[in-house]
Amino acid sequence: MFSFDKVNHEWMLTFLRQRIGDPRIIRLIGRMLKGGILEEGLVKATEEGTPQGSILSPLLSNIYLHYVLDLWFSRVIGPRCRGEAYYFRFADDFVAGFQYPDDAHRFMGQLSERLERFGLKLAREKTRCIAFGRFARGDAYQRGEKPQEFTFLGFTHYCGKTKNGHFKLKRRTSRKKLGRSLREFSDWACRARHKMRKGELLRRAKARVQGHLNYYAITDNARRCETYVYRATHILHKWLNRKSQRKAYTWAQFNQALAWVGWPRVRIRTDLSPFRRAEAY
Repeated sequence: MFSFDKVNHEWMLTFLRQRIGDPRIIRLIGRMLKGGILEEGLVKATEEGTPQGSILSPLLSNIYLHYVLDLWFSRVIGPRCRGEAYYFRFADDFVAGFQYPDDAHRFMGQLSERLERFGLKLAREKTRCIAFGRFARGDAYQRGEKPQEFTFLGFTHYCGKTKNGHFKLKRRTSRKKLGRSLREFSDWACRARHKMRKGELLRRAKARVQGHLNYYAITDNARRCETYVYRATHILHKWLNRKSQRKAYTWAQFNQALAWVGWPRVRIRTDLSPFRRAEAY
């Protein structure tokens, strides 16, 4: 992850000119970059960084990283590697994979210098270089250690096995994301019980749980999704029964209400198995 409070405006405008030929638009974006921020009732001019809270900020940050990082990896880092090299980025979070450790260490050594040149700063506490892949699990066990894992886009990626004992990259909802999602659901249910009737509250709760499953219900993650649905169901039952002094539902009545609303069940929404996807065609 990166800090965008030191983004160089001149570099940003230089990057934008690569695709935007109208100087009026460039001037308009330049004014927005220097528009300033409101602190204690006073507007403070900004000479660097992207406008915080602006709808333009995510777009500008993505463009900036495209030129600073994406093109640099594909045109400089990748071709110079001794083995295969892969790179994936979403917003300000990215993962790079290398076949050989020396390529990975060389990349780590060059990364900070590259970012600092363009006014970016690497989040050291979230940056790691780990052994991962077909041989990482066996090598870790030989050393008496557990195989390392990494978190990307809310999923913990870890070295697993197929039923036949072959290596398989597996993913599960990270503990941090699971805990945060349940806390947010509980906070919402606590507030919503005062504003909605029971039927509307059930329908809205169903939509929230469904939204969670639409993202996280992927191959190998059914257990964590079942944990989320189980705990969210109990949270909803608790807050429904606190809607008034009398209990709204017994468990039998609550299950009938869930059946009426069509409470979501865990099923894999996204199949990440390349073999099953190939068979589908």
